[in-house]
Amino acid sequence: MIFCAEAYMLLEHLHFFHTVAEKGGFTRAAEALHVTQPAVSSQIIKLEEDLGQKLFERQRKRVQLTRAGEILFAHSRNIFQQLREVEGILEDLKSLETGKLSLGTIDVISIYVLPQIFHQYHQRYPKVEISIVVDNSTSISTGVLQGLLDLGFVTLPVDNKNLVSIPIYNDIMRVIAPRGHPLASQKEVSLADLTKTTLIIYKKGSVTRKIIESIFEQEGLKLEPDMEIDRPEAMKKLVEAGLGVSIIPEMTIKRELEEGTLHVLHMGKVKFQRRLGLIYRKGQFFSPSVMAFLEILRSTIKPDLSIKSGLPVA
Repeated sequence: MIFCAEAYMLLEHLHFFHTVAEKGGFTRAAEALHVTQPAVSSQIIKLEEDLGQKLFERQRKRVQLTRAGEILFAHSRNIFQQLREVEGILEDLKSLETGKLSLGTIDVISIYVLPQIFHQYHQRYPKVEISIVVDNSTSISTGVLQGLLDLGFVTLPVDNKNLVSIPIYNDIMRVIAPRGHPLASQKEVSLADLTKTTLIIYKKGSVTRKIIESIFEQEGLKLEPDMEIDRPEAMKKLVEAGLGVSIIPEMTIKRELEEGTLHVLHMGKVKFQRRLGLIYRKGQFFSPSVMAFLEILRSTIKPDLSIKSGLPVA
């Protein structure tokens, strides 16, 4: 049985161990912890003695985790992540107005979906500190897994058993061309036609790129774009400038279609669409500020595009 004093000492030893493993050496860990290197070494030696396991292989300029160290490091990540979550929840309980909310989102959602939600949230909780990271789905998923982000808005599917994903938006995508493009005069455009023109597409490896590639592959065609970029706003500007044809979310081009600067190509039975969704860690604790955000999200997203029963409730 570990008593309170012993538990505190073990947690302190574990903190030193975790920092050494994370920083890759005793010197950098000492700098991060604002202590001397001998103090760090002493803590690690004591922990190794208590556990009866060697945790590091000491090398000249760096250290390497042993198998026991790798196992302990994996668990220490979870321990300190949960401690951070609990600390945030307890802080929020003092007053929701002083809470924090950290979100990751792909750019389309940040521009066309979240602003109205943020407007309502800020009106109700003006002093909650909001941090927003705009990135690709893969990076956002990593941030959520590491506990750096409370929630993420990404393109689905997400292939990780430690993440829960909830579809919230069916994103229709359109093939667009600049005014006067040869394909714009065709009554119907085929996928084969697209392979013969200049294509501006999402970067290889992205979830959206894989979705688009699969549609071409179903027709026995290989997608070989001339330009790759992850930002739909940049894509449509390149198309407007006459540099090629692209496949981007319909929600991003409403103004340009009204102004006549872009033309939607008619693809017959071919449909490009993707599911956008919310992700969070399996077993994650939700602070009051996160739960308040989820409540507003639930009431704002369109009923026919959401899975309300899937969103966490207080």
